[in-house]
Amino acid sequence: MKGRALQLYEDFRRSAAASGNLFGICRVILLARIIPEELTVDLDDPSVEERLERAIDSVTRRDPAA
Repeated sequence: MKGRALQLYEDFRRSAAASGNLFGICRVILLARIIPEELTVDLDDPSVEERLERAIDSVTRRDPAA
């Protein structure tokens, strides 16, 4: 689905920022090996989506406030 990676990242970023978990955002970027500026509504890459899902899951499991 086009733009799903961007939506995943933006949803997580908003949630983490609201809870003060800025380090969690950095961890997701590093774990998923993404460059946030390259996530666009036109991006349709299942591997990026999968990496983001795994990274977000890993960060939120370790830190319930994320």
